[in-house]
Amino acid sequence: MESLKIKGRIWIETESGLKIGIGRARLLEQIDELGSITEASKILEIPYRKAWGIVRDINANSSKEIVIKEAGGKSGGKSSLTDYGKKIVEKFKTAEECFMKFSEDEIF
Repeated sequence: MESLKIKGRIWIETESGLKIGIGRARLLEQIDELGSITEASKILEIPYRKAWGIVRDINANSSKEIVIKEAGGKSGGKSSLTDYGKKIVEKFKTAEECFMKFSEDEIF
């Protein structure tokens, strides 16, 4: 019999309805690193409109604000993660690492 491996995707959810999976976590990481939703969307190769919609959805479904967008006139402004947002990303990364280690083991 051939070996069997565990495969799957993970996400974290809060009681308020916030859901963070790999795509959203990567978007939040890039926003935190680059300080811009526009630049993050370029790096991840997703349309800005989609990235902005994801950010709005994340903030709307969280008990605390996760992404702060500062007005910036023509330049579009700067975006950053709140401390709570950074904590959420770290919790996701920890869960993802644990899952990856778990899924690397063969089950037969």
